[in-house]
Amino acid sequence: PLTRDRAKPAVPFGGKYRIIDFVLSNMVNSGILQIFVLIQFKSQSLMEHLMGTWSFSSVLQRQFIFPLPAQMRMGRTWYGGTADAIYQNIHLFEDYQPSDVAVFGADHVYKMDVHQMLDYHRATDAFATVAALPIPVQEASQYGVIQVDDTWRVIGFEEKPRVPTPIPGNEEFALISMGNYIFKRACLEEVLKRDARTDNSSHDFGRDILPALVDCRRLFAYNFHTNKVPGMRGEQNTYWRDVGTIPAYFEANMDLRRVHPDLNLYTNEWPIRGRELFLPPAKFVHNEPVGACGLPRVGHAINSFVCEGCIVSGAVVDSSVLGPSVRVHSYSTVVNSILLEDVDVGERARLRNVIIDKHVRIAPGDVVGYDRDADEKRGYIVVPYGDNWITVIPKVQRYRFASDDDEIE
Repeated sequence: PLTRDRAKPAVPFGGKYRIIDFVLSNMVNSGILQIFVLIQFKSQSLMEHLMGTWSFSSVLQRQFIFPLPAQMRMGRTWYGGTADAIYQNIHLFEDYQPSDVAVFGADHVYKMDVHQMLDYHRATDAFATVAALPIPVQEASQYGVIQVDDTWRVIGFEEKPRVPTPIPGNEEFALISMGNYIFKRACLEEVLKRDARTDNSSHDFGRDILPALVDCRRLFAYNFHTNKVPGMRGEQNTYWRDVGTIPAYFEANMDLRRVHPDLNLYTNEWPIRGRELFLPPAKFVHNEPVGACGLPRVGHAINSFVCEGCIVSGAVVDSSVLGPSVRVHSYSTVVNSILLEDVDVGERARLRNVIIDKHVRIAPGDVVGYDRDADEKRGYIVVPYGDNWITVIPKVQRYRFASDDDEIE
């Protein structure tokens, strides 16, 4: 439901950010300043965000972030896979003459110094390098697993194996691909052209390009845990989240509420850049232990992210993430929920385990997230989450409430 009207990299995250802000911040912080963003479906929201947040260029120094919509340069087809997207823009290699090309996904949440991976790529004289995440063997069956030898040269791939192959010398962990790659330009050109001529290829990096390079003996894995990011807590860099499902997206947002989250956004040493909204500070109003209706009317938030422009008016926000310009009116409660930009919660409403997209209005007295059957009857999207569920309300839709005939936008 969150990607009904937008590409996944444009989905809001952590209140003020979009998912793509993490990979772009990693690139810019790493000193990599020639960046093309290849986009295809539902591109408007992403294009607007890139132009409003990441619009910079330097003609003399050739520093830029350019969006590249699909252009059908190689025929009358859109991008047919991740590798085909690069192939259809292969003319850029000739235009800019890079020695190496980094191909990174734009839909994961993490911090990474890409230049450290580039240094490793060059030190090993690799044709291609794959960023790899060590995870416990018992969890690796749900992923594609990378097999490596003692030097971390890639010798094979396993797609969701029942018994994953562990890392040599560490039987407790296996390696999974993070979807981030660095190639020697000449190697990438050759393999993309060969793949484009292969009729039965899915034109995907993980399925086709990387397995084709195993026999060349110059494909290496880069251990993400060795990547040191300034301001990082702990000895290892371990935080990486693929937020491709509602539960994963929910959990990654909830991670931010912790006293010492693994993904630390409160550091100037490796900043994550987001859109500047020029909104007033968040405001918490009313402090009446006993309000007009005999109930407490105290505006406060506990263990929560609250963005600029928010007003919590005599309401309780607990363990939640509020995006910009959210309004929570008196006597309402918002618990364990994610409210995106410009959501309005009416008086005496109660929300729990809810994700609400932009511009939705919750009627006074409404209850969401406490009765699964009632949520489904109202047309809300209910997603299983452990022994509980998450209720999702997409943006700018009209909903009829079971209690009456009123509609809200």
